[in-house]
Amino acid sequence: MVYKIDFINGETITWRLEKGEKIPEKQPGYRPHFYISGKRKDLRSLRPWIQDLRGVTATRFEKWKTSLSSKKKERVLRVDVSKEEKVMETVNRTKKKFPRSRYRFYNVGFTPQFRYCLQNDVNPKQEKLEKTELGLPRKKLADKDLSGLKVDGETFSSEEKALKGLKQKIFEQDPGILLVDRGEILPLIEEKFDEHGFRFSLGKMDELQQLAGGNTVSSYGKTVHANARYNVPGRIVIDRSNSFMLSETTMEGLWDLVDRSYKPLQELAWGSIGNLLTAIEVRKAYSEKTLTPWKNWEPEKPKKASTMHRADRGGFIFSPEPGLYEDVYEVDFASLYPNIMITRRISPETVDCSCCDNSEVPELDYSICEEREEAFISEVLRPLVEDRARYKQEVKNAEGQREKFLQGSIDAIKWILVSCFGYMGHAHASYGAIKCHQAINAYDRKIMLEAKNMLENSGYEIKHGIVDSLWVSEIEEDSKEIHEVCKEVSERVGIDLEFEYDFEWVAFLPRSNSEAEIGTLNRYFGKKKEGGFKTAGIETEQSSKPKFIQESQMQMIKAFDRRKEVEDVIEVLEEKIKELEQGEADPEKLVIEKTASKTLEAYSVENRTVAALKRYREKGIDVKPGQKVSYVVRDDEAKALDRVRLGFEASDYDTDFYRTELVRACESVLSPLGFDRDGIREKLGGKNASFLEA
Repeated sequence: MVYKIDFINGETITWRLEKGEKIPEKQPGYRPHFYISGKRKDLRSLRPWIQDLRGVTATRFEKWKTSLSSKKKERVLRVDVSKEEKVMETVNRTKKKFPRSRYRFYNVGFTPQFRYCLQNDVNPKQEKLEKTELGLPRKKLADKDLSGLKVDGETFSSEEKALKGLKQKIFEQDPGILLVDRGEILPLIEEKFDEHGFRFSLGKMDELQQLAGGNTVSSYGKTVHANARYNVPGRIVIDRSNSFMLSETTMEGLWDLVDRSYKPLQELAWGSIGNLLTAIEVRKAYSEKTLTPWKNWEPEKPKKASTMHRADRGGFIFSPEPGLYEDVYEVDFASLYPNIMITRRISPETVDCSCCDNSEVPELDYSICEEREEAFISEVLRPLVEDRARYKQEVKNAEGQREKFLQGSIDAIKWILVSCFGYMGHAHASYGAIKCHQAINAYDRKIMLEAKNMLENSGYEIKHGIVDSLWVSEIEEDSKEIHEVCKEVSERVGIDLEFEYDFEWVAFLPRSNSEAEIGTLNRYFGKKKEGGFKTAGIETEQSSKPKFIQESQMQMIKAFDRRKEVEDVIEVLEEKIKELEQGEADPEKLVIEKTASKTLEAYSVENRTVAALKRYREKGIDVKPGQKVSYVVRDDEAKALDRVRLGFEASDYDTDFYRTELVRACESVLSPLGFDRDGIREKLGGKNASFLEA
């Protein structure tokens, strides 16, 4: 079974695992291809011109559907090229030569390995591959010093020992996967092999390829940096720093997505969630003889102002009143947005279709196609939703490797389902449409209001509600049993309303700097009757807060749970302040991690991130926008270079700064009771008044 495809010196080489051996096979007949649609006469005149372009090996006419709404196939021009790079080169030359509106292009923007698997119906899933993990501290990597290289958990003290140990590991294990902290480790290792006279290479062939350079982009208001990507022939390279999905799931979860998308593991690991969802969609479309448009060109139709106002509303929101509430139930709709898309048949070809005259979508009066038995997006999502629900039941009794697979798949599928709604409204989504995005929100509002009314009519009061979750408490002695109400709601709306938690108590936080008593939508904490706590939005959930603050806040919540007394929380605060003042706090737990949003020179304010960037530069470490900086605040009043210490060099810290952070964490815990900074100062007896003013 093929697990990897390499493109080396114009040749396509596939790798398969057979009786533990990794077997390479050249594929001289493989030719990447794409498609062009247009008027018949235009395609006939285009064919001889495009056939003469360098790199084009063949052209022919085929019949495919060119959109989800196509009811029959149409004649399109297939263009075969000699190698992957020629796809975009040929498309761009054609666009430049002819008017933009004359031709449309399909199956263009695919990654190379995915295109091979798609065209040849190859499932590149191979879970039996061994892996070798490589890590090197950031400072060592910047200094091009291989001492300190970690290979499968073993750290080597010198470069020569590291190279010998790595060579032996590769020779003995022959891994199919190289899992690295940062891709830049790979060219450094190859360079050191040569420098120290080792006749050895990481790959199955003596060739290390750089697939892409580092790249910084802005996405949804966030600056994101992707490190350079490298390819090692015969082995799958996974770069932790470039893989969001691996940070959220397991290798087993990634293999599950490989099986669903036919996207090879190396490309899948660095792909975005939207990229992975698109791959699953593309594979299904291809199997149904439907081409994928290179760019989604469908504009939003004109609407009345009143319709626009309704369409642009988001999902259901019921703001909580800040405070502490006892005996609260949380109920959630299972995968609400994906299930809306499935049960209401939401898809670009079904919503607001031109063939049907109905007003199925609430508030917006969009039609839902009655002529089509299936909706494309619904059929894409259905297996994901059903499999995840089944896995969640099976994992309760699973053990060993089966448990790993199930839990990994549950987590991996979750992220695809979480993103499917937002990606539906993305301008560059191959199978997205803003009208679908609007319809989903409209159905969400209707379903949540229906659930709210049914709960209230059954003797419950809504304490909080957002998108797909409701927090309720009984207000009548003869209230229906909560599970019974959930069942009735599920039957009414056709989507399961699941009982999630029975809270002994839950606290909703007030909005910061708000004179009115308005609760925040996503900041709360509570004690579950079954044991344990649930937190959301507060410091213990904020990745930018140091572990010391997160752990301290959790201790405050547990102290609060004992008697619901402010004094118990203040007692923990005093203990933690004392720990700081006596120098007993572990500097490693005081590390703050932030993302640099721009280059050092582009910052106009001398903040802590700037101080960290200056210190990184002094240490010879280049930090790109979108990359993280890790530091401990040493003296918050000092000049830049002395203001912070980087994570790997920290020893002392600014007590006042971290004391203020502790008080803010304490304020979050006590604010539902009406306590703010002044109240905490009073409880502390006026001590440390200067830092409390911050």
